[in-house]
Amino acid sequence: MTYPHVPNSPHHSPHPSRPRRPGLSFAVVNTTAFAAHLLLVCSAPDFMAAPVEGGTGIGMLALLLQAVLLVWTAARYDRRADQSGTGGPRTAHELGEY
Repeated sequence: MTYPHVPNSPHHSPHPSRPRRPGLSFAVVNTTAFAAHLLLVCSAPDFMAAPVEGGTGIGMLALLLQAVLLVWTAARYDRRADQSGTGGPRTAHELGEY
């Protein structure tokens, strides 16, 4: 199996200084949201159970907001991971060889 030649450029140096970690912001944002939600559920159960519309409480809306945040950050993480490129060996599927 042969690999295509990659010209020397700042993006493809033979000795990269440090690989990018696109997942760091994903982990920080979602962990912070989860911790805040957990803290509110444990410390203010009456507040989280307060009805907003019909039988829907603030806690349910907060959980829905957290799910939206998780999906949004996952989409951003996926997009960034695709753009960063690891520079390692690529599979035949990635090279277009089936």
